[in-house]
Amino acid sequence: MRLEAVRADRMRGGRNKFGPMYKQDRALKQQREALIQACGFRPESRAPVVSSTHQNVLTFARGLSPDSVLQSTSLPTTQNALSCPGATFYQRVAFSNSTIKTEHDNICASSAGTSNDLDKLHSQGPMMPQLVIEFLLCDQDDLQLQRRISTHVQQELRKHVNPSTFSRMCLMADQTLFTLVEWARTSIFFKQLKVSDQMKLLHSCWSELLILDIVSRQVLSGKEGSLLLVTGQEVPLSLIASNTGPSLSSLIQRGLDLIEKLHVQKVDRQEFACIKFLILFNPDVKDLEEHQLIESVQEQAEGALREYTLCTSSPYLGRFTNLLLCLSELRSLSTLAENYMYCRHLSGEVPCNNLLTEMLQAKNS
Repeated sequence: MRLEAVRADRMRGGRNKFGPMYKQDRALKQQREALIQACGFRPESRAPVVSSTHQNVLTFARGLSPDSVLQSTSLPTTQNALSCPGATFYQRVAFSNSTIKTEHDNICASSAGTSNDLDKLHSQGPMMPQLVIEFLLCDQDDLQLQRRISTHVQQELRKHVNPSTFSRMCLMADQTLFTLVEWARTSIFFKQLKVSDQMKLLHSCWSELLILDIVSRQVLSGKEGSLLLVTGQEVPLSLIASNTGPSLSSLIQRGLDLIEKLHVQKVDRQEFACIKFLILFNPDVKDLEEHQLIESVQEQAEGALREYTLCTSSPYLGRFTNLLLCLSELRSLSTLAENYMYCRHLSGEVPCNNLLTEMLQAKNS
């Protein structure tokens, strides 16, 4: 078989690399469309973003299994995160195949429940930019993610005898990566792209999204002296330092420095939501078929972030510029982390036959 005949999106045996991740769940799609059309903005009532194909594998647990070293905790949720004093609406955000109307008159509810939510938002002050709200609606529920990932990791760990700390981290990274792909494929604008462009974007930015997920969790939780895992458990930094080599210790320290910068700036969930879309829609990725749409989305995401920062801080403080500088640092850190993981993969230390391995191989092939 000629190498040119092998498609980049196929695995051995002819299986699609992302498999059922791109099979649309009709019920979920209809529910989300109804939510957006009604403008109810109730993140806590959304159905979990999970494909029906994986529901039997990634089941929700009713509780976390505590570890002797790890302590369970809860992550902040998106509830009550939709108001911003001093914010203004965009007049219109338009793209080639879709238009988001953001006039105040269009922000209306079709039921008593949604109107009550909107009344609460209006009573707290002017609304934030509409596109930021759309980004927040795409976020998955933190507690549900905690439970499903914790359950899966516990199931996988039972298959191994005395798994190493690195193996545990790889399992959590793999499951986090899986949820990030789920988030992307159901997100506004991304699901309109061709599958080939979706895969190119994900292959390009998966490590940035993974690092951002870790960093944002620490910033939003406000934890100090410990690392808050995606499973909702805490690991003391002193314990991590005593169980890592020089290379990993250097990466962790750079990550902690970035976390401190973002913590000092008090970056919130809304800004992290915008940054995720800036990372995902990267027009610099090669061979994109819908380059113009991707570039337009990134420009609008950047504009939404800029406008939101104006409602939370003085324009003279340069908050928007500082956030872009932090994004640049995050990209540099993700490249180093990816190279580190690939070296561990080549030495056979990264578990095989999972999404993390496929991403590492695709990026370095």
